[in-house]
Amino acid sequence: MRKPSKIILLLLLSFLIASPVFAQSLDSSNYSILDATVDSGGGQMTSTNYAGVISVGNPTADTRMTSGSYALGSGFPNGIQANVPELICFETDTDSNSTLCQSFPNANGAQGECGYPGCYDRAKLEIDPSANPVDTLYLIRIEDLETNTIYYLQSDHTLDTTYEIADFFTKCSLEGFDANDPDCDEDTDPNWDETLQRYNVFGLEPDREYSVSVSALSGDYTGSAFSEPLNSTTESPSILFDLDVSETDSNSDSPYELDLGELIYVAVTTAPARIWVDLNTNAVNGANIYIRSANGALVSNQTGETIPSETEDLALDSNANGGYGIKVDSVTQTELGPLLANSLYDTTGAQEVGVLSINNTLLFYTESLNNNSGPILQGRGGVAVKARSSITDIASGDLNDQLTFICIGNY
Repeated sequence: MRKPSKIILLLLLSFLIASPVFAQSLDSSNYSILDATVDSGGGQMTSTNYAGVISVGNPTADTRMTSGSYALGSGFPNGIQANVPELICFETDTDSNSTLCQSFPNANGAQGECGYPGCYDRAKLEIDPSANPVDTLYLIRIEDLETNTIYYLQSDHTLDTTYEIADFFTKCSLEGFDANDPDCDEDTDPNWDETLQRYNVFGLEPDREYSVSVSALSGDYTGSAFSEPLNSTTESPSILFDLDVSETDSNSDSPYELDLGELIYVAVTTAPARIWVDLNTNAVNGANIYIRSANGALVSNQTGETIPSETEDLALDSNANGGYGIKVDSVTQTELGPLLANSLYDTTGAQEVGVLSINNTLLFYTESLNNNSGPILQGRGGVAVKARSSITDIASGDLNDQLTFICIGNY
């Protein structure tokens, strides 16, 4: 009885060779072959414009090995493919409470690198290699969700719609740091790059949502699928500028009025309250804050008396004509900057002041020169107003001036 069944089996196999079966169960009344496959060969194929590895009869062609929630990688070429990497973070506007990135130098999210409220033309991404070797290369795909344009991160960290092998990154060349790379895990290593640890995607548009994903390559024909994407939206170029008038470092509301108190000719009077200037900006090249006086002096409308504004040490009053001016007495910031004061007002002597002109005069600024950063997070400067009358001044209770503050960003 075995002989007929053996003939039937040979006929079936002959049919399978002529028409390949991919991992389908074969059944009859006498036998059952589960997930049969015929691997009749394959190999490397090349031409002048492509190279490929071909496999015939691969069990991975079985549609039952993928679904909406899983993919089973078995057989060739899955055995040589790189693991699909994951994204740790893709950020433009995070702070210390919301960031997922692990190697921001200032540990204050994207705002700690780009200033407040975040980055408008750049971003930071970090990848998890998912157990791929340290020399694995990664391709970064970035989609503009407004225009549906797909870009690829270039070797100079800008964007283009095409890519070549030079645009694949190691984790170190992408992020400027790799804890598993002995040439890139300390600040004395040759491949360490703090700039890339701050941000490593350039050329983004303001107020635009982007989606990023990453694939891995660990040798010829090993390219993985792209990872699950992460999305982030860039900020607008921004300046947040505020004034306060208060005896302590605290907020106040307009209208802003400062009472100098009684002026005498034998001593310098310093207003009890300070003028506080707040600055937050993501302007790459910084921002300038200017001050302008309406009169260039304290003026009495009742008597016509004036106390001129001059750059001098009021304690000496070398001109013997009194004087009036301002002095920067505190400058702070949380990150970046720093907030710098014009040396005209950043004086050393306790009673040294700078002149208040009817022309705009630089008071505070940030810059991207001399290892400084143009953006700043929570910059704040305190300004003291000082005056002294002369022995010939007629007493008056309405001496006044009007000061205007102007902030300009450098983008």
